[in-house]
Amino acid sequence: MDKLNAIIVIIDDEKNIEKSNIALFTELKINFESVIVFMNQQEGINYIKNNIDKQRMLVLLDLGFPSEPTNGHDILNSIRVFSFLVPVLIWSGIDEDDETFADLINNKAFAFLNKNASSDEIISKLTEAYEYADNDISIALEDWISTHSDEDKNKPYILSLNGKELTLNEILKEIRIQSDIGKSFSKKLSKLTIDLLTRNKENLDD
Repeated sequence: MDKLNAIIVIIDDEKNIEKSNIALFTELKINFESVIVFMNQQEGINYIKNNIDKQRMLVLLDLGFPSEPTNGHDILNSIRVFSFLVPVLIWSGIDEDDETFADLINNKAFAFLNKNASSDEIISKLTEAYEYADNDISIALEDWISTHSDEDKNKPYILSLNGKELTLNEILKEIRIQSDIGKSFSKKLSKLTIDLLTRNKENLDD
């Protein structure tokens, strides 16, 4: 199977985490483009924020950070401040009650995995998250934009409501960071697609 075009971002303060999970990391590197580990939670958040418009990411997030003032709940909340599009999978050995997990659910955690889960189970959930994101409008738009030349990608394409000219690359960025412009464009594009399909003006292909 070809590698899936996504980077696995792991935020976990466990030292030597790769050595203690050799089988998992071997499978991650076989199945995905690359794997990056951040022991420092803020560095992990900054990496996601600064690269969200450049590449697909799937996040494995630990909950417990005993040496830090914040935990996985705070990290997920920080990620959701700038995007709800990045799939975040909670990966933890902590057993928490439903009430404690409520904020994770509200912040759209994609899945909950125990640290003792098998490599196959973790890879399966990450693949599921990838496929879910693959159906997202930003990914569809990314695939469509990739068919254009670099010159066309950087030409003004549409005017926003405030009169700003946006290139194809800028439109994609606005959608990925879930700005007001990005949300508005996504909503209108979805409505247009549904309208075209229901009027039989568009044929679907693979």
